[in-house]
Amino acid sequence: MRYRQAPYSPDSEVAAMLDALRDEMRQDTARGAGRDELTLVLNGDVFDFDAPRVIDQQSVFHDLPRSAEHAVPAMKAILADHPVFIEALGRVVADGHTVVFISGNHDVQLTLPEVRDLVRARVVDAALAALGDAQRSSAPHARAALGARVVFRAWFHKTPDGIIVEHGNQYDAYCSYRYPMVPFGRKPGEIQPTMGSLVCRLLVSRMGYFNPHVDASFMLSAFGYLAHWARYYMFSSRSLAGAWALGALRTLVELVRRREPERRARLRECLAAAAQETGAPLRAVARHARLFAPPAEDRLGLVARELWLDRAALALLAVGVALVWLLLAPLWLAPGALVAPAALIVYERLVPKLPLDATWQRVSRAARHVARAHRARAVVFGHTHTPEGTWEGGLFFGNTGSWSAAFEDVACTKPVFAARPLVWLRSEPGAGSAARLSGGLVTWKNGRFEALAASVAPPAGQRSEPHGAHPPLQSPATATLRT
Repeated sequence: MRYRQAPYSPDSEVAAMLDALRDEMRQDTARGAGRDELTLVLNGDVFDFDAPRVIDQQSVFHDLPRSAEHAVPAMKAILADHPVFIEALGRVVADGHTVVFISGNHDVQLTLPEVRDLVRARVVDAALAALGDAQRSSAPHARAALGARVVFRAWFHKTPDGIIVEHGNQYDAYCSYRYPMVPFGRKPGEIQPTMGSLVCRLLVSRMGYFNPHVDASFMLSAFGYLAHWARYYMFSSRSLAGAWALGALRTLVELVRRREPERRARLRECLAAAAQETGAPLRAVARHARLFAPPAEDRLGLVARELWLDRAALALLAVGVALVWLLLAPLWLAPGALVAPAALIVYERLVPKLPLDATWQRVSRAARHVARAHRARAVVFGHTHTPEGTWEGGLFFGNTGSWSAAFEDVACTKPVFAARPLVWLRSEPGAGSAARLSGGLVTWKNGRFEALAASVAPPAGQRSEPHGAHPPLQSPATATLRT
């Protein structure tokens, strides 16, 4: 689990990027007629509540209830362990800009008021520390003003100029919540676990050579898992099969045990809360919600298929049938024992496992529907870890990628992405939809920003190009980042 150690954390890179962002804003303000303002959106999964807790320098596996009682101490530990990151956010807020935290599937606990209050207080403390003595002298007034610039969104964020920013897990059945604004189960105040959360806690995190930030490290074929076992477990006292069997079965049991059927009253509460929190029209929010993927707890066959439980059960059944056949059937009918294993092969061919890419494509397609639901001018997702940015008919669709500790090798020497991605959009002066939107996907590399997919929304009726020559690095209104 080297990827969890401090030398591989992106804190210092995030801080350097945010300081450069602040410098850009100051220079733009000096060049322009008025003051430019930045909205920095941290697009979900900034904090990982599904990772093992660290107690006495040891990783301790857990599946603690997702409630304020356990989330607040975990958040305190995370914030204490990443002061460089929090101080950088404080400097952004101290400069008069806004920071927006969007809940992802790994940090859905950000919907809890107690957790929000804690994060806001720590960021405001960092902002006050960044201010001069004269500004700190009016601390109560300053604290209230700074706190207003630390904003939380349980589901999505909508800007006045028509940009929708959302983590994107709601279109992934393994990670979606039935009610993202009130994601609670049967117990009041306790968040309903998704299949993805359970798998992280009960399965992947307990297999030390799998990096949960790198899909390719654990989404393997049957031969891939066999090779993985031979390389890391064959000559050890640990059991890969045992960790899988216990984790997979417990995941399925927990989904069945905690299943909460849809309730119309809860759905209406969720939609109303989203409209109030974001300022979006209730009708648009309702259309948006209809795009959700049903939670995996409603599709247990899909869960069994994803966790290989169906094939394991069929394989055991095939072996049992074959043994009974060999014991009871006449010798000349012995070849008939091969029918059961053959049936397993036929099942594997007829019912293929849905590839992860198909889920990511569903998330990407959902962005187009979200744009129509809100008549948005840009939609930015995260979740898939794959950075994207394209202009289509004057609309921007992007994905903020990931800054997590993702490496191709166990030794953490080959990063999946050498450059750090973010989406940077600029809104020119103008009211609402009249504002001219520009920008796109950029990277932070070697201490500077580089445009990857940038353009300017063209006038109505003209076609836009996915990769334009217009740099997005002048006085942006919105930057989105996924860590």
